[in-house]
Amino acid sequence: MFNDKKKAGVRVTKQQAIAYIRNNYGVEEDYPWEDLDAFVFRHRGSKKWFCLFMDVSSGCLGLDDNENITIVNMKAPRDMREDLLREDGIYLAYHMNKQHWISLDLREADEKMLGVLVEMSFKATAMKKDL
Repeated sequence: MFNDKKKAGVRVTKQQAIAYIRNNYGVEEDYPWEDLDAFVFRHRGSKKWFCLFMDVSSGCLGLDDNENITIVNMKAPRDMREDLLREDGIYLAYHMNKQHWISLDLREADEKMLGVLVEMSFKATAMKKDL
C-alpha cells in the first residue's frame, strides 16, 4: 500500500500534518486536556474525533530507540487494520482501542500516507451530518 521505498515521498512534519488537516477539513485543533500536550481534530457537526496528536516516547509503540516522537491516532476500518499494520510507521494504537484505532509515527509518514489515513479516519468516525 505505502511501502514502496523507491517512490516514498518527503516526510511530513507535525506542522505540515496540522496544516493539511486544517486546510482539507476546515477544522482547528481542540485541546481537551489541560495537563497534556495532546490535541484532537473533531468533525464540525458531531464533534467526534478523527485524529489525536500526541508526543510520546517511541517505546510506547514497542520501538527500541525511546526517542520523543509525534504520533497521530486514527480510526481504521477493521477489514483494513491488518494490512495497515504491515506498513512502516503504523502501529496498534497507543492509549486507544486497538481493535479500531492505529497510531502513525510521523517520522515514517509522507503526505500521501497521511492523506489516505486521515480520510479513512474521517469517514470511519463520521455521522451523516458530518459528511
